[in-house]
Amino acid sequence: MGTTAGTYVLPALGTITITYSVAPTWAWTGVLTEHNALSTLPRTDVVGSYFRGAAVGAPACCCIGKQLNYDPTRDNVGNLTLSVTIQANAYGVEWGIQLTPGLRADTAATVGSFYDNGAAFNFGAQAYVNLVALVGTSVDISITHATTSGGSYTTLMDFGSFTGVGSARQSVSNTTTVNEFLKVVTTGTFTYAQFAVMINVNKAAGQVF
Repeated sequence: MGTTAGTYVLPALGTITITYSVAPTWAWTGVLTEHNALSTLPRTDVVGSYFRGAAVGAPACCCIGKQLNYDPTRDNVGNLTLSVTIQANAYGVEWGIQLTPGLRADTAATVGSFYDNGAAFNFGAQAYVNLVALVGTSVDISITHATTSGGSYTTLMDFGSFTGVGSARQSVSNTTTVNEFLKVVTTGTFTYAQFAVMINVNKAAGQVF
């Protein structure tokens, strides 16, 4: 009650009531609409991601590959399950750590909390982002790093500006120092952005992708 213009997230089957003196402008945006993304069976490469749990620092894996199927099965009580298989190409499957707690939702430009990777490593890194919902014009998602938790953070990787849902992979050379402390930062013109970020920091020299 008493709130003004903004973004409001409703649960499935939820309702919202508006009291106004001047008719508002209203736009609906689907959030977590996996069916819309998967049912098209795109012929181009897609990013497939698995985030184990919903904690920063938890394991995750990602790959770039072809989506091979979208197969429904129904059990004896009517539950519908859809199976998706992605065959990795290019870089294979990469395991790393979550820099977001599973999906993270920002309602404005945000500097995330730091993650302590335990040490700095001098052998580069690869990272993936999955943007699953966007309300607004654009959002830029980047990974920053610093030598201390409260130090000066600089950009390690920038995934660029997204104007709609999508995914991307970024990397830095295997001679790049990745500092111990990492943050995920968003900028742009948006009122809601939901996304997940994974990074694979190379722990040994000679990684080639």
